[in-house]
Amino acid sequence: MKKKAGMILACIIIAASGLYYFLKDEPLAQTPLEQPKDQQTSKLAYVGNSIVEQKDGKPLWELKAELIEIDVDTKNVQLKNLVGTFYQEKGGKIEITAPEAFLDSKTKDITMSVKVQATASDGTTFTANEARWSSTEQKVYGSGNVILTKDDTVLTGDKIESDSNMEKIKVFGNAKVVKGGVSR
Repeated sequence: MKKKAGMILACIIIAASGLYYFLKDEPLAQTPLEQPKDQQTSKLAYVGNSIVEQKDGKPLWELKAELIEIDVDTKNVQLKNLVGTFYQEKGGKIEITAPEAFLDSKTKDITMSVKVQATASDGTTFTANEARWSSTEQKVYGSGNVILTKDDTVLTGDKIESDSNMEKIKVFGNAKVVKGGVSR
């Protein structure tokens, strides 16, 4: 009888141990925190492409650059070593270069900087430290060491404002006009 009671006690202990094993709370395996993925770049870069703005099927301007970066969120565009062509209403065009440029996607204004140089098809030349093309006004603004040469007239000043045909020109700050200078 003692042997039978010992066997029952042993079975109860083994069953209780097994039951304890299956029901005990095991700590959950530590899963590593998910590391945030590298923040994806919010810019798209293009090499050797161009951007063209058209109205009624006619090109208004075309911008080419060594590197074009487009912000995915804002759609604003950064251009390195810009070579642009602005088409004038009367059929002419203005070729413009700038080491850096920025195109605002909402206003379509183009801001150019470092050393901006432009040549119109009628021979007019323009240089400035910075320039901005206002899409809504169809005007060019320049600032910093502005020099505009048209026919035999040389205009210099701190700032300049011109229509897209470079026919109506205003010079501000230290404005100087020299007539009979360089002629073609």
